[in-house]
Amino acid sequence: MAASLFVLFLCVYLHVLPSANAARLPPGSSPIVETCKTVPYPESCVGELGQRLLDIQTTLASVSDQSATIAGAPGQVDPKALVAVALEAAAEAGSVAASVFEGKLPGFNTSMPDFQKCLNNCTVTMKGAMKKIHGASAAIKAGANDIAKTLASRAIGDVSSCMLSCKELNGDVRLILQQSLVEFQKMLQIAVAFISKLKPKPGPPPPVPPMA
Repeated sequence: MAASLFVLFLCVYLHVLPSANAARLPPGSSPIVETCKTVPYPESCVGELGQRLLDIQTTLASVSDQSATIAGAPGQVDPKALVAVALEAAAEAGSVAASVFEGKLPGFNTSMPDFQKCLNNCTVTMKGAMKKIHGASAAIKAGANDIAKTLASRAIGDVSSCMLSCKELNGDVRLILQQSLVEFQKMLQIAVAFISKLKPKPGPPPPVPPMA
């Protein structure tokens, strides 16, 4: 039973990998393709984020003629919305790894020394990384781009530490963790690159000089 649940989980997870999403995108050059060329992992950027952004834009456009001011017009690229979907994609990948460390997936021999070493470090670092992603998302919404960039960058460091402590693993658990952690890190690096391109939030207007 445990093995069957694990196989089912693996199939579902592989189904939502970027390569699957990439197949849904129209071929040829487009605004998202050109934009993703400017950041790390452009293929992952297009495959994972392009359709997410288009889905959001299309949904918003179906209920409001002001949707372009929220996430851009369908098919166009809104940098702030792209950062938001990158952080969302990172959080989804991170939740897969977190479910392993929290013991929510059956079929793993958690008593193995290599897994214990991995577990002891990653249980803490992944929780920290997820909190930082949520903080970065809140900062982006508030226009605090520098804070968002700092938090996302620190989350990348957390994931790197986790990956280092799990490098001796093998078998199914290594496959699941490697795919989820690598995807987690890719999305974070893409998010940081896009955050760096965002224009700073304009400050308050200067005070009106007193009347002479």
